[in-house]
Amino acid sequence: MVDGAVRGRGASDDKGGMLIPILAAEALLASDGKLPVNVKFFFEGQEEIGSPTLQAFITHNSDLLEADMIFSADGGQWGEDQPSMITGLKGLVGCEMTVSGASGDQHSGMQGGGIANPIHALSHIIASMKDLNGDINVAGFYDDVVELSIHDRQTIAEVPFDEDAYIKKLGVPDVFGEMGFTTPERLWARPTLELNGIWGGYQGEGTKTVLPAKASAKITCRLVANQNPEQIFVLLKKHIEENTPRGVTADISRLPGSADPFLVPSGHNSSQIAAEVLSEVYGKAPYKVRIGGSIPVMSMLLKELGVHATVFAFGLDDEKIHAPNEFFRLSSFRRGQEAYCELLQKLGGKN
Repeated sequence: MVDGAVRGRGASDDKGGMLIPILAAEALLASDGKLPVNVKFFFEGQEEIGSPTLQAFITHNSDLLEADMIFSADGGQWGEDQPSMITGLKGLVGCEMTVSGASGDQHSGMQGGGIANPIHALSHIIASMKDLNGDINVAGFYDDVVELSIHDRQTIAEVPFDEDAYIKKLGVPDVFGEMGFTTPERLWARPTLELNGIWGGYQGEGTKTVLPAKASAKITCRLVANQNPEQIFVLLKKHIEENTPRGVTADISRLPGSADPFLVPSGHNSSQIAAEVLSEVYGKAPYKVRIGGSIPVMSMLLKELGVHATVFAFGLDDEKIHAPNEFFRLSSFRRGQEAYCELLQKLGGKN
């Protein structure tokens, strides 16, 4: 512990968050001898890689997991003194494509102009997928997107967002994305297609006049309701095949780990109760926010049990998650325990 925080990899995401409801339950058991409601704890350790084997486990153990309400300790709050309710999470699907030309690397002077260059071909395919305004050009990509209502946009606009500060924090010259949407709307409620990596040919110092045999790229898409990861992969594969230039072939494989998008319906029971608790604990109403990340177990439990989970977690955005210097504030750790105790007692009709 240093300067009022626990420091270490996973402190905020999500070891600290996971421990909070455990300690809250222990405190209530110690003080009252029993919990106000029946509680099941469910822990999984694959979230960061897309929970690839979790769906089968949930399907085979649905009777053990049956519940009236579900609360997730993975997530966070808006600020140390400002609560928030996460009402939407993006889904995820990705692919890797390898563009192949000759049977091996060639001399660019001897073979250039006679055969296709896989890096040029890969660049063409990538450029065809998104235009300079940020619109995704994959046919059918937006077909199932639930468009933002006037109320949705008003709710997002109520959350403070300083675009100049955002630009400065990230060190970019300007924001970028689909025209007709604000930056928070794009971050929280619009689907994306991002290039995660690209490689091929000679990458060392100096010159090597090679015409490479292969070039590859990884692409992931963050999805919003009601997009389906399976369908989006099919559309990506079709687009790549239709835009592969002459003289090369393209191999497309799906990346492991995917998630359905998750959107809490208006008036959701456990979310309303959680919002009341946060208002009492923080002394102010929570913002309603969405996030661009994915928590696959949320949509898996919804699919199998028919229950929308409520995010009830206390990490903060600046706690350097996924970095070696990650930390978790003790103030949030203590407040989270208070909130979970209040939540369980409210669910049991004790306050």
